[in-house]
Amino acid sequence: MIRDRCIVPPQLDNGEQGMGEGKRKLEAMRKAFLADLEEWSFEPTDWEARTVSEIQALPIITVRRGPDDQLAYMRMVARQCHQNAAFMEKNDPEGLTKQVTGWWIQQDNYVLHSIIRQDGQYICVTPAPFESADSFDFVPDPKIEWREEGAHRVAYRDGFEIGKGVRRNPAKAIAEIDEIKKRLLSGMNPYKVVQVDK
Repeated sequence: MIRDRCIVPPQLDNGEQGMGEGKRKLEAMRKAFLADLEEWSFEPTDWEARTVSEIQALPIITVRRGPDDQLAYMRMVARQCHQNAAFMEKNDPEGLTKQVTGWWIQQDNYVLHSIIRQDGQYICVTPAPFESADSFDFVPDPKIEWREEGAHRVAYRDGFEIGKGVRRNPAKAIAEIDEIKKRLLSGMNPYKVVQVDK
């Protein structure tokens, strides 16, 4: 199962809302979850296979997560790693903080992710409420470039726009996604879908 900040459903507020509001939020979450899964369902390409092979040859580093209280104080936004890291770099008055973009290793997938390098340390500045580990493996990728396209920054590698990430085994990933979609479309609670695959 692909698990990242992009497809893990957001947390609800412990039943403090009315039943109608809770149901509406669950349906909105289901819709968002399905849309995120769709972004991982792309057809395999030579570019993806070549990129995976090159990533596997790059060094892996350990990234520690910033403390939740500090990330909240800095108003870092969940699911917005590229913007968070770019903000940190842009607003460092000493110019010592740098955005580092690469690949967050998640089972059989490499998820496009941005962190920062600060004082010689690699730190993730994006809240991840469903991740309990205080560090994770990450592959910085010097071939990733950011381009300004209108009001957006878009990541490219070797001239190809990068989506959510790349898959080591596209056929397996697509089969798993199809199974998760079936569960979601059958009306299964999105939280239970995630728990089944953990």
